[in-house]
Amino acid sequence: MAEQDWIRRYFTPLATAPGAARLTDDTAQLSPATGPVVITTDAMVEGVHFLGSDPIDTIARKLVRVNVSDILASGAEPIEALLTLGWPSVRSEAELAGFAAALGDELALWGASLIGGDTVTNPGGLFVSLTLTGRCLGAAPIRRGGAQAGDELWVTGEMGGPRRGFLARAAGEPSTWIASLLTPVLPPVSAAGLLVRHASAAMDVSDGLLGDAGTLAGASGAGAEIALESVPYAGGASSLAERLDLATWGDDYQLLFAARPENAAGLLVDARELGIRISRIGRIRAEPGLAATFENRPVNLPETVAYQHG
Repeated sequence: MAEQDWIRRYFTPLATAPGAARLTDDTAQLSPATGPVVITTDAMVEGVHFLGSDPIDTIARKLVRVNVSDILASGAEPIEALLTLGWPSVRSEAELAGFAAALGDELALWGASLIGGDTVTNPGGLFVSLTLTGRCLGAAPIRRGGAQAGDELWVTGEMGGPRRGFLARAAGEPSTWIASLLTPVLPPVSAAGLLVRHASAAMDVSDGLLGDAGTLAGASGAGAEIALESVPYAGGASSLAERLDLATWGDDYQLLFAARPENAAGLLVDARELGIRISRIGRIRAEPGLAATFENRPVNLPETVAYQHG
């Protein structure tokens, strides 16, 4: 099928924003916003971020969600998306249709729409990239670099479900956690407003909770200390080694944020009213670097505390 036929049949129906011009142009007009707009992009490569045998709909959904998590962490709501699709000739048209349908459903779920992009055939595996804009709910985006010594560190949801899914799949064992590996579980869009009201700094947890906590603290010119017994682990955790494993693997796509201690009571009330699970897991400290404790005892951290490309 020619590229223009791909676009007309499968992606033009998703381009409902006026500025998309039904994907008939090489440019799109961004929708006006009343405040600052943030933008993010994430790419996924077959054999690195997903397996060639993964269901095609889960690849589309994960592509959207890894971008949405960045938008939410900025205290913003998703608006519009640009898709870059490198489609292998060995994949069927039925798979292309399934990818487009899941992409449209997922964008609609988060309140966003497709406004353009590019599609090409790829002699290698499947390559997908999404660029997503977001409307800030505050006067400016929330950054990683806004935390101060004394701030408390919080996370939404649970850590380690995708790691459990990966281990189960590698062992050939059935597990309910495999679903969270294929399609990340995110907090709701209302989490962006929660961060705007209470967070001094924030980011999504994509490369491992401990590594990302160090990244947030480092961006703020400070350090972080994590109490491993306070981290909410998917399925629980019985040993220190298990806690460290689940807190360093990544792909959780929950939100990690810092907030002033005096905001804790209001933060907990707001989160409960929104139905968002949050857990206090540590603090920002003046001393640089990452530290962890377990039941009030210092922990020797592994050499690698986060996933790193390359």
